[in-house]
Amino acid sequence: MATERDLFGLETNLQGIVVVEKTQMSQQYFPAIQKFTVLDLGMVLLPVANQTEASCLIIQLVQEQTKEPSKNPFLRKRRAALSEPFLLRTVQQIPGVGKVKALLLLQKFPSIQQLSNASIQELEPVVGQAAAQQIHAFFTQSR
Repeated sequence: MATERDLFGLETNLQGIVVVEKTQMSQQYFPAIQKFTVLDLGMVLLPVANQTEASCLIIQLVQEQTKEPSKNPFLRKRRAALSEPFLLRTVQQIPGVGKVKALLLLQKFPSIQQLSNASIQELEPVVGQAAAQQIHAFFTQSR
């Protein structure tokens, strides 16, 4: 089976994209697919109404690849691959923070330094009031 790179001549910096056709049958599975794809795999999930819409979307993705890379939402941000799992596990050590909250926090605050300097007001929209207070207290109690 040919990969998307082989088919479209795309560079390897495209992140994973999952295209899902939403039908009456697939609708019941969509929340689970969404959680797995986005939170567990860190990939982009793009729901489409039909196969025609999917093909138009793929054409658009290929065309976007040739435009300005900094504005392309489907390109990966360059990060150190070895530190990501370590960083995720480190953030999960904060009381009240599991895998889902850790992933959300790292999307908003990509480093421990940024996370530790975040105010409760900055943390609240990401993890809620109670968790924001716990996280803020974790970083400020030893200062």
